[in-house]
Amino acid sequence: MTSWQQLVEVAKPEPDPAPAGSRPSAVLVGLIDHEQDGPSVILTRRADHLRHHAGQISFPGGRIEAAETPAEAAMREAFEEITLARECVEVIGYLPGVVTTAGFHIAPVLGRVTGDLCLTPDPGEVDRILIEPVLPLLNPANHLSVMRDYQGKAYQSWTIRHDHEYIWGATARLIVQWARLLYPQPRKEREA
Repeated sequence: MTSWQQLVEVAKPEPDPAPAGSRPSAVLVGLIDHEQDGPSVILTRRADHLRHHAGQISFPGGRIEAAETPAEAAMREAFEEITLARECVEVIGYLPGVVTTAGFHIAPVLGRVTGDLCLTPDPGEVDRILIEPVLPLLNPANHLSVMRDYQGKAYQSWTIRHDHEYIWGATARLIVQWARLLYPQPRKEREA
């Protein structure tokens, strides 16, 4: 069984730098420590009317504004999207960055969420908020490698087996990268 300490000790003190030419963004990987039930993570289902990534499961987040750190951007976006107050989040560190097919570099900010939460989705961005047990999401047995096509180019992507949601793309990739830090695989399997 993975402990709370193991989940967070893989975080780095600084985010990965955004590669040249990428568009910097950040997401909040907000962990809630339910002592009896184990840790959960906050995800959102993006609104169906959005032009980009409509209906996808994601972590709260978005673009990093000028003079903003990744943690500040993730906190601002989490407040805008789900009314998660900054004072309810203790930043632990950063998980490995993800570069998307659209050219965004995502800096995942790992944070402990505390306090009495009364989260409300912004209907302009979020259809609903999901509080999901994190261990099943991180279980490598639930990670499926799939090939996708983006603008005529094939690339490897990931999906996460889930009873009710289709979790894929950058969110799934971030989860898979986190899981690989927790459960290292032999080199041969990693390249498969």
